[in-house]
Amino acid sequence: MTVSSVGWGNKNGTAIRACSCGSWKQHWINDTGKSWPSECSVSGCCSSPVLGAHVYHPDVKGERIVPMCDSCNKVSDKFNLKGGTMIPSANKTTCA
Repeated sequence: MTVSSVGWGNKNGTAIRACSCGSWKQHWINDTGKSWPSECSVSGCCSSPVLGAHVYHPDVKGERIVPMCDSCNKVSDKFNLKGGTMIPSANKTTCA
């Protein structure tokens, strides 16, 4: 999927959601087939990602998951993702 890296937002109220993968971090790893990255997915942030964050974009159907640090996960304004960020669906039916 090709989508703009500009104009993403954090989805609030998702902390209590569970996934049969065990965590949203593991969901991202399972869905992308990639290793967990060493840096947060938010453009300009070099912190270590600690969670799979629920994000949304007006041009993308449904919520997505990206690796994110705790600080960026609390941002209420729109933000940009780093180019090449994998953004799998947060749909729990795709869980392994």
